[in-house]
Amino acid sequence: MKYALITAAYLAVVGLVAAPLHFYGFKRSRQTFDLTFFGVAFVLSAFGELANIVSTNWQYHPKFFGITTTGMVAIGILAAQPLLHLAIGYGFLTLRRWAFYLAVFYIADVLTSTVFGYIQEGFGRIRTIFLVLLMPFLIYLIARRAQFKR
Repeated sequence: MKYALITAAYLAVVGLVAAPLHFYGFKRSRQTFDLTFFGVAFVLSAFGELANIVSTNWQYHPKFFGITTTGMVAIGILAAQPLLHLAIGYGFLTLRRWAFYLAVFYIADVLTSTVFGYIQEGFGRIRTIFLVLLMPFLIYLIARRAQFKR
């Protein structure tokens, strides 16, 4: 229940930030509000990702396409994750074509790591959420690909 409230609060904040940015700050079609919403969500999630990394004292061993990393490679991947979220968010907000490809790369990495996590470690709540939500998000992005024009 705690996580449901945190998720609801996060989505409410994203919506409250995305709506004014979309309708007043950016001069673009109202057809792209969903991409603005996702852009703000990615930008805000960068700070959550950074907080998660700092709270684990950089001891977390991230996976890169299913391969568990350690040492300097892990630190590099951990440092790149918030930057990747910021880049994807900026690209979504400005409708850059490269943001679509960067998002597809990110989804491929997370899905591969999730599937390997299921094989190696079994069921997990976070892995299940990623598995259930990322495939429809990928299909949705492919359907909205034409909106990324610049």
